[in-house]
Amino acid sequence: MLIATFGPTTAWVGTQITREGEDFVLEDHGPISAGDIMEYDRQGHLVWVNDGTRAWVGSKAKGSQESSATSAGATVTPSTSEASVATTGVGSQPSSRKATYAKRALLLAIVLLIVTNVVLILTISGVLRGP
Repeated sequence: MLIATFGPTTAWVGTQITREGEDFVLEDHGPISAGDIMEYDRQGHLVWVNDGTRAWVGSKAKGSQESSATSAGATVTPSTSEASVATTGVGSQPSSRKATYAKRALLLAIVLLIVTNVVLILTISGVLRGP
């Protein structure tokens, strides 16, 4: 049964996630957990068969995290190693906030350098004179 397909935000465009028996299967890769599927969804990489399927997989992911946390006595975070691999190809988009913050910091640094250069040029040319 088809669950979801990878969309154009990843190099895996067209790759399908299906349900075979009790297992979720990532085409050409093998079994995948509900938590990993929802990680792909959080990154915006999946096109779902319908909203009901998305909610169902989400509930399975939440249920498996809660049962693992209860039995292990620790907080469980979904594995994202596969998710990182899926987003490294051509046409992928960074999903990290760090990348966004780095871009903003770089833009701010560029603006500050431009302003500093303008002030220096005006000072050297005599337009801005000190007291």
